[in-house]
Amino acid sequence: MRLGLPLALLLAAASASAQVAANRTTLYLHPTDVTDARALWVNPAGLGRFQEASLHLDLTVGDPGAAGRLRQLTLGFNSRGFSFGYQRDVFDGGVRGHTYRLGFAGGRAGLAAGVAAALYRGGTSGTGWDAGIQYDATPQVTVGGVIENVGQPTVRDSTLRAAYVPGATVRLFAARAALSVHGRFTSDGVVGYALGARGGLREGTSLPVRVLARIDTDRSLHRTAFTFGLSLGGQDAVGVVATTPGDAAHLDALSLYGLSTRRFTR
Repeated sequence: MRLGLPLALLLAAASASAQVAANRTTLYLHPTDVTDARALWVNPAGLGRFQEASLHLDLTVGDPGAAGRLRQLTLGFNSRGFSFGYQRDVFDGGVRGHTYRLGFAGGRAGLAAGVAAALYRGGTSGTGWDAGIQYDATPQVTVGGVIENVGQPTVRDSTLRAAYVPGATVRLFAARAALSVHGRFTSDGVVGYALGARGGLREGTSLPVRVLARIDTDRSLHRTAFTFGLSLGGQDAVGVVATTPGDAAHLDALSLYGLSTRRFTR
């Protein structure tokens, strides 16, 4: 059975000894290029980059097509750096996972920091922490990272190991496009890398179009996954994100999401 890295993380196949699912947003966003409610799952520091309020809904189907099945539901909101999120996972064998996540962040003069606590329920009882930072080195460059799974919680008999995820984003063409890169490290060394790009079309119109693409690799730079995304809208947007294994032979999962954001003037 061919499984790309995103599917292995997201669906946690029943044959595995543990059933733990990464939030879908971590498979297409970067820790230095997210500032809305989704930052709660990717890098909580992003919640403090701007004064804003945002709402997020995500529905993910595994193995899209006739055999497709709803695998993950995510709900979340952010208001001026205070954020709450809920993730529901459907695993094989009838197991249901529930993750409740609470975050807080603040920022000033281009520097933002944040923390997030996760409560794992559904056949388990565990608590973990993430801590992140973002810094605008220049108006076009943001650097930062996140430490994940502080405390190494045990979730359904699986220990989530602490990971260090540094990254950087370079914005181009008056921030209408961006290139991002990040790596993932544990105490055993490099886990993998990710390189992504996003861009906007029809910016300034009533219906802007935004696209994204991301390549994930292992420590030896062998491709493990491709991610493609498309969204329509500005402050109120809907989008779709598809992930494939490294050979892009088939779709692992397909997500439909909605995002509403309102930014405040300081």
